[in-house]
Amino acid sequence: MKKDKINLKDIPKEIPIFPLSNAIFFPNTVLPLNIFEPRYKQMTEDALKNSKLIGMAQPNLQTIDPIKPRIFEVGCLGKVENYSETKDGRYLISLKGVTRFKVVKEINNDKLYRTFEVSYEDFSNDVEEEENTIDQKNLLELIDKTKKFFKMFQLSTDWQVVEKVKPDQLINSLAMICPFTTGEKQRLLETTTLEERNNILNQIINFYILSNQSNSQKNIH
Repeated sequence: MKKDKINLKDIPKEIPIFPLSNAIFFPNTVLPLNIFEPRYKQMTEDALKNSKLIGMAQPNLQTIDPIKPRIFEVGCLGKVENYSETKDGRYLISLKGVTRFKVVKEINNDKLYRTFEVSYEDFSNDVEEEENTIDQKNLLELIDKTKKFFKMFQLSTDWQVVEKVKPDQLINSLAMICPFTTGEKQRLLETTTLEERNNILNQIINFYILSNQSNSQKNIH
């Protein structure tokens, strides 16, 4: 899928951010969201009236403030690609990833939701076509490990479709949908290159597979 050419200078540095655990996405991927809380319905309505841009970041679960949790510094900005409103007043939206960002500071406002000043400088490569540095052998190994991982967690997917997707789509999609911890997902989100993301993804999946094998051996003995 070809990326739309974007100039980072045209993207606002002040954005609304939706803090949501275990929800990461990347440029040129799509994140579906079910918006039902009043503060995030207001955020969605404001975004639809203006730039349609919404930032996503994971809350840092070590914080003690459930109303205004600290968020991780790195998140991803998305643009509302399509939306619908349900009969009970919820918004079903699809966010298409634009670029990742780094939080600079929170900005006080009179809204129900939170806004932040962000910087895109560390992720200027997000708006460029990234060269594929992942060879077919590595991809096949990743798919093989992921099949074992999915079996462990009783997950299912169409592997014939998976095996045909482009390397960036495969790696980014797995990072998004696999049931990793908040910290593991954050590590993947903060990677600079696709190759680095692939390496960390392999490390995380290997850890789960080895842990499962170790637990199985203990149960046998």
